[in-house]
Amino acid sequence: MVLAGFALLLWGAQWAAMASGLSVVRPNMAADSGMVTRIMKGDGTFTFVWWRSTLEAALGFALIPKWHTKGRYDVVAAIAVALSVVCVVFLIRLTAGAGTYGTCTYPGCWPNPWDLIALAAPFFAGLATLTVMACFADRIPLWVRCLFPTAVYLVGTVLLVLTWDRWLLPFFAGPPPW
Repeated sequence: MVLAGFALLLWGAQWAAMASGLSVVRPNMAADSGMVTRIMKGDGTFTFVWWRSTLEAALGFALIPKWHTKGRYDVVAAIAVALSVVCVVFLIRLTAGAGTYGTCTYPGCWPNPWDLIALAAPFFAGLATLTVMACFADRIPLWVRCLFPTAVYLVGTVLLVLTWDRWLLPFFAGPPPW
């Protein structure tokens, strides 16, 4: 179960780092070139593929906690979290510096990697919840350790999708705040 959960968490890391169907900003276009030309449209959200991929990633959070922990900590969950964090950070850095955009308009290639970090925020929140639950594994029932990280990830992902196009994407499509 843990290996299947870890494989699904790695799938979730890839899904979180690769914009999960949402639109992203091209860093080689200036902010005054208009939102339509600066935005690279995503594959769409709340579609069958989006729900399937999001639920597969969420299932990884539910399968990671061990059924019987020896001692206070769930070491396997902590290791899975650490490897997932390394994987998603590596993918964000890889995507941000892919060089497919040509010459960046703004210093630091704004908005990369900040928009990608914002897109991965629900995944990071789920991993943080999983870590806290792993630290108190002997005091928290298994169903809580399985349900809460999954719920945090799912609710965070839906909230991100609902706020992305209206508030976050225009911020990232504008000039850098510095």
